Amino acid sequence: MEVKSKLLLVALIVFLTPGLSAWAQQTPPGKTDKPEASAAPKTSDQPVDSDAELRRAIESSGGSETQIIANLEDYLKKFPKSEHRGEIENEIYKTSVKLRDRNRAITYGEKLLASNDSNIDVLTGLITTLRERKAEGDLQKALSYADQLVKQFESLISSAAKPKRISAAQWEDRKQQGVASIYLLRGKVHSDLGNDDKARADLMKSFTQARTAGAAVSLAELAEKRKNSDEAIDFYSQAFVIALANGEEIDLCAIRRNLGDLYVVKQKSEAGLGDRLLRTYDAFIKDRDERRAKMEEPNINEGATSPFAFKLTKLDGSKLDLSALRGKVVVMNFWATWCGPCLTELPLFEKTMAKYKEDKDVVFLAISTDEDRELVSPHLKQHKFNLPVAYAEHLNEFFSVSSIPTTIILDGKGEVAFRQAGYNPRSDFVADLSERIEAAKKK
Repeated sequence: MEVKSKLLLVALIVFLTPGLSAWAQQTPPGKTDKPEASAAPKTSDQPVDSDAELRRAIESSGGSETQIIANLEDYLKKFPKSEHRGEIENEIYKTSVKLRDRNRAITYGEKLLASNDSNIDVLTGLITTLRERKAEGDLQKALSYADQLVKQFESLISSAAKPKRISAAQWEDRKQQGVASIYLLRGKVHSDLGNDDKARADLMKSFTQARTAGAAVSLAELAEKRKNSDEAIDFYSQAFVIALANGEEIDLCAIRRNLGDLYVVKQKSEAGLGDRLLRTYDAFIKDRDERRAKMEEPNINEGATSPFAFKLTKLDGSKLDLSALRGKVVVMNFWATWCGPCLTELPLFEKTMAKYKEDKDVVFLAISTDEDRELVSPHLKQHKFNLPVAYAEHLNEFFSVSSIPTTIILDGKGEVAFRQAGYNPRSDFVADLSERIEAAKKK
């Protein structure tokens, strides 16, 4: 019997929460989703794998996550060759992780890896769960999976294309965060196994890529183990200030206690520890701000309280002071190169511009919200757009633009006379926008 796998997945996910899904009630009890003629003939030694059987297994769980695991396992015993086996095993795995059922999480995680050894989420989950369980052979198995994870992730990021919505610097930062997390995980496994040199190498790579409190604590603990109190104090200090500055979830009390104990042994008292922490904090904030500056354009409109207080950057790099447009009707279209509907709406925006080309009291602006500005000019040339483009410079945040495209009309006082989020294919964009412009001119 042919069954759409998406329907199965929706049913499984929904029934993991209390209440029944409307999906489960679409087909009356005793009937399948396919005409009877398409069903395989039922015999005593060949049970039929059907939607109805799966639905009953889910419904009879009564919303209990523990019971749904038992029901699905019974279902797989009854239908070992079910075409939905992979999806069901995936749901059992995720629910087992949620319930902290380590044995099942490991069993089903390994089943999933057997069919897809590049599943990074499952690899990460397995390593973490094996470290927690620590049965015989678990740590060695965790290390094997950690090696596999590092290999898979590095291969992935070396070939992955940068998403269009983010800048090159932001993409690089995301990759560094990912590298930091996988090396931190493998470093912890090496530390569990007593491979101190390999642990330190991985943990240092993690900390270099992204300075996290978690990596700093692991490095401090390793330094303590190696009787290097100076290094341990340094990393505990960094862990403490990073957690405070970034809100990273970590046991600050434990860090404070370990740091204080080590410092007192070294200096005979805690005198000077506060000053050391302040210096560490200042150094971390300086480093963090420098990293952020590479990812974000400086906000040239910091503190602006009205649209006419904004200065925008035009496509050629020159500045556009919106205060010069006071008294005019300003028609703004917020768009982005990655926005599909914008490709339909922008030509209509151009047509509206053409209607008002002789009207000096109406100004049009196509405001790009792209993080990666290098994409904008080639995009305009590719689609032969002839638009007065300026970059948003946080004007989209000022107007709380959350949907792209969004059209906003300002009257001569700088007040919003019209706003439309999204493109409406059922309306006459040019006629409707022209009508709104005329209304704004009369204000």
